[in-house]
Amino acid sequence: MQTIGISLVEHQNCFLVGIRPEGTVLAGFAEFPGGKQLLPESTAETAVRECLEETGLQVEPLRLLHQEQFVYDHGEVLLDFWHCKLVDNQSPDSLQSPWKWVPREELNSCSFPPANDAILEQIRTSTSVD
Repeated sequence: MQTIGISLVEHQNCFLVGIRPEGTVLAGFAEFPGGKQLLPESTAETAVRECLEETGLQVEPLRLLHQEQFVYDHGEVLLDFWHCKLVDNQSPDSLQSPWKWVPREELNSCSFPPANDAILEQIRTSTSVD
């Protein structure tokens, strides 16, 4: 089973969302920044590293919001969803394509993989994930 650290980066009631590129697993689906844990790092460290690599933004993990074990056709994953914020002095506008800020109320219009259902419900039904 592969362990994945995911950054739920919240800024001014928006979340950082990208679209998985063609030629990758789950291509075309929306995603939060994240990736495979490289031991001995923690999943919080994974979430921070992957966010910087994928988006160009430096974030700070605040707390683990949710953990989801899910079986896809391509394999089993353990997803750790970390609520993150931008580090001080990090401009929210310096992100790399295809990443964008999506308002909380527009997350419903994004097509995420099924393993994200529980965390999306948690985000949608709260005014803040803090």
